Amino acid sequence: MAGRAQAFSDPTVIALASEQFIPVAENSSALERQQDDKGVFFRHVAEQGHYGGRTYPTGTRQGSYAFTAEGQFLASVNTRDPGRMAEMLRMALDRWQAGYDHGGPAPVQLVTSRADDRGYPRGGLALQLVARDLPRAVDTRPDDWRKIAWNIDYAWFTRDEAHALIPEPRAVGTRKAAPWSIVRRLARFHLRDFVRGEPFAWPEEAIRHGELWSEIIDAAGPMTRLALRGAVCLETEVQWVRPEDGEERRYPSGYDCTLYGEATWDNAQSAFTAFELAAVGQRWGANQYNNREDDLGPQPLGIAFLLAGDTPSDRTPPHCLRTWRQSREDARPSRVAVAQQEYFGG
Repeated sequence: MAGRAQAFSDPTVIALASEQFIPVAENSSALERQQDDKGVFFRHVAEQGHYGGRTYPTGTRQGSYAFTAEGQFLASVNTRDPGRMAEMLRMALDRWQAGYDHGGPAPVQLVTSRADDRGYPRGGLALQLVARDLPRAVDTRPDDWRKIAWNIDYAWFTRDEAHALIPEPRAVGTRKAAPWSIVRRLARFHLRDFVRGEPFAWPEEAIRHGELWSEIIDAAGPMTRLALRGAVCLETEVQWVRPEDGEERRYPSGYDCTLYGEATWDNAQSAFTAFELAAVGQRWGANQYNNREDDLGPQPLGIAFLLAGDTPSDRTPPHCLRTWRQSREDARPSRVAVAQQEYFGG
């Protein structure tokens, strides 16, 4: 996402995208697979674009696409270069104005498509994550990585899990350990080095240590203020085979961090009105898709968890929680974490 931000922060791209197009952001990972009208619509457009028909080294269709409301493909690109992004938008605009007709509209239309919260934890706790490289004493990273060394994600916790963070009795000094389901989810799915890309979820056995404590520091009136403290140590050997050349890669990898923060619980609303948690520590190693083979570390990494808003974009599912409808008739979205690991389990 940081790479996309670099392209879309350019004034020329901003002007073109906001004045000549209607910008829409979606998770292509789900749309590549889901068997409903929305998935069919996306694949009709994407198969005419830059990755159309691609299966090697991956079958991804990520990128930026320009198309009409009916699904008529105009142009596409996958880049973080503002110049190439502007070029693609101009090409799409020229084709639209010239009545470009290639591939036809999508076989399904989304006029009556309804909103889908995709399993959003109503009454629970939704957090936005920001991961970034922290300052280094000696920095040898290329200039482009220094500029975009950050990324965002979301984390979801159920209503029962949110309540489980509040110590009882509600008196100053009362402490409580967070349930393992919360610690496990933070460790495996969210304390990942996703600054540059998309690392795998940590395997269960990578959790060498994990704890999170909440302590009441103020209980005056309807608000309960909490101090949050903890630590997580993750360590494993990450391995994969490069599709490009068949070579096996093996990297000792991990993240050893301290957790600290504060949160405010509204007793009347039975909900958090503020939540700030920071993970700070050393990361090392690499994953297949997180672009760290030239930056193995150890180096400092920070991940901040903040209370998410209530806009549609703030209801984006966590990256490790892939949700999509199994069929057009199925009204229930599935919840499948990457690598078939259960996101809400544990």
